[in-house]
Formats: sequence, structure tokens, C-alpha cells
Amino acid sequence: MSRHLHLDLVGGIAGDMSVAALCDAGVDSQELTTLLERSGLPRAELAWERVWRGGIAGLAFNVGVEADAPHRNWADIRALLEAATLPEGARQRALEVFALLARAEADTHGCSVDEVHFHEVGALDSIVDIVAASLALDLLRVTSASCSSVPVCPGAQGHMAHGELPLPAPATARLLRGFTLRPIPGTLETVTPTGAALLAQLCPEGGSAMPEMRLLATGTGLGTAELSGRPNALRVLLGERVTQAPAPHEGTSDGHAVVLEANIDDMDPRVFGEACALLFEAGALDVALLPLQMKKQRPGTLLQVVARPELEGVLTGVMLRETTTLGVRSHDVRRTELARRFETVRTPFGEIRLKRGFLGEQCLNVSPEYDDCAARAREHGVPVKEVLAAALSAGFALESAGE
Repeated sequence: MSRHLHLDLVGGIAGDMSVAALCDAGVDSQELTTLLERSGLPRAELAWERVWRGGIAGLAFNVGVEADAPHRNWADIRALLEAATLPEGARQRALEVFALLARAEADTHGCSVDEVHFHEVGALDSIVDIVAASLALDLLRVTSASCSSVPVCPGAQGHMAHGELPLPAPATARLLRGFTLRPIPGTLETVTPTGAALLAQLCPEGGSAMPEMRLLATGTGLGTAELSGRPNALRVLLGERVTQAPAPHEGTSDGHAVVLEANIDDMDPRVFGEACALLFEAGALDVALLPLQMKKQRPGTLLQVVARPELEGVLTGVMLRETTTLGVRSHDVRRTELARRFETVRTPFGEIRLKRGFLGEQCLNVSPEYDDCAARAREHGVPVKEVLAAALSAGFALESAGE
């Protein structure tokens, strides 16, 4: 059965509250600590404590302050995560969360993602919060998520690295596009950038009602803020979705996307490769190059980008900066995708990472990581197609074994 996580944002969401709620829902804190210690990430002092807030009992999680914390940028954090010893699913989720943060910050400051310098969210406690939450979601085998409306204190001011700014903070507000905001009294930051990024990664289409599911566990994570009339709490409900026979083309994720296009007939073709790489790095879901016959019988190229609506501005900027086009057109589309699970399988040639795509509970597609297959092929002196075939076979064997 697929595991679904519903988040009740009673008093907001932050990275530490998310980790605490997931541990309260059944993740062994000692196992989580061991995985973090073995990851190779900078060491941090971790503490869990059962506390009361506003008459509600829950778990609080705290990461010790990093002495002389450096200002890390997106490239620094990406390198840390890529070098860390982590389950591949948790690594990919953590990378996606930080990529969302980088894009939101880049959009806020009008720069590229590689120029973003994280301040508060580049500190070790934020890195640990995001990695720990990703590990906990992996341990709970969460494959889908939904959430309630998001409580915010409109008009409140927060002190940040750039000075006093209205709440939600600019980058946080960008991450919350598509979610329903619920004004509550107070002057506190109920949603941190880390919490918003985790929420955006878990619920890419925004908030939605809890689906029909068999409840397995609940957990409550508590923050330190004192709110008027409510505890600073995040409650999670973990369950197995009730399986229904899917319609002929029903997928597991159905939502909106935007398609950005530009017709180009005057650019050095060598530039397309770099432009496509930068578009993917900035968050594009897909990038395609298609041949065109343009005016005056000139051969041209259609640059087509598929993206989430909230990244339209960022990706349009990349297209205008990195190509010779004078304009970009866009239109909204609906997008249906299979649920994905990241696995590592053993083959006669070594371990290979792969993605499996699910329609309901049925695995329809298995996609081995090509770079892994190419590396193992070179090591063993065999054609890449043999390693690909072995990885595919191992991937479908997981489904036969019911994993």
C-alpha cells in the first residue's frame, strides 16, 4: 500500500517541527541520529525532548548552533549533499528542497541560482533539518502528501540578514504559491523558509484535502513560538491510501504546468547545450529542442520548456539571458505523472540507482540511472546495454517481490 502523509499546520511549519512530528509518528530518533552521523555531513549536537505547548503534548527537536558558521551558497550545499552517504531517495528529496529554496531566493533577488548566498538556511541546523526530514520521510516510506491551509501573521515583520521584512518572508511567500493562506492574529513567523520548502516539495501542487486512507500513526512536532489561541504545533497523519481501481489514464499526480517556448534561428547551435543545462538547473521539468522551418526558409529551433507555474519568471529569465530570442511565449497545460520511488539495486555489475514509476500500486516503468550503468560498464569492460538490462531486470524483480 502507498503511504500518504497529511500535514495539519495547526501553528505553522518549520524544519525542526517537521523532523519532530515525523519522529513522533514512528521514526526511531536513534536510527535517524546514526544515519546522520554516518552521512559525512558536518557533525551537530541533536536533541529530542517531549514537551507541552498550549495543553498539547508533542516532540521538540533541536540542532546545536554551529560555531563560526560559514555563509554557504547553493553550490556548497549541493556538493555537501552529493558527497554525503545517504539513501538515494532521501538525498534526492533534500536536493529538491534546497533547489526550491535556491530558486525562490534567486527569484527574490533577481539573480541566478548559483549566485544565491544562503544566510539563515545555509547554517548547519537548517541543513540537518532538511536532511533529517528527508531521511524520516524515507524511513516512513511516504509516497504522497497533502496539507491543510497555512497559518500566517499578515503584516508582521521579521528580522533577517537583509533587515526587517514583512512576513511571510519574500522567499517563503514564493514557496507558498498555490497554497491557501489562513490569517491568524500575532506578529510571529509561523512558516520558516525551511518549512515552506519542505511543504512545497511534498505538495508541489499546493495544499489539498486529505484523501481517504487507513490511519497508521500520528505525530506532533512543537516549535518554540508563543501564538495567540493556538499551540505552535505541526501534526502529521500517516496512513495507507484506500486503493481504488484507476481509470484508464488516471495517474497518481495531476496538476498544472506551464510550457515556455521560443523560436530561434540566429544562434550558434553550440550554445543550446549550455542553455538547456542551465534551465534544468533552475528547475525545469523538461527541456526539448525541435527543428523548425522559419521565415525566409531559414532552418530554426524551437526551445520548449515544461515547468511548474511558480518558476515561470525564473525560467523565462534564463531563456532571455542565455539565448538570442527577443521573446518567450507561454501557455498553461495539465500534467499527469506517475508516483516515483527511488531505489538502489544490486546487479552482477554492482549497485545501480533507479527510479520506478507507479500507477496506483502497479509499477509501470523502471528507469536506471544511465551514468551509473555507464560507470559499471567501463569497470567490467562490457557494453552499457548489458548493464541497463541487468538493472531493469533487478528493478522489476522488486515489484515481483512486493517491495
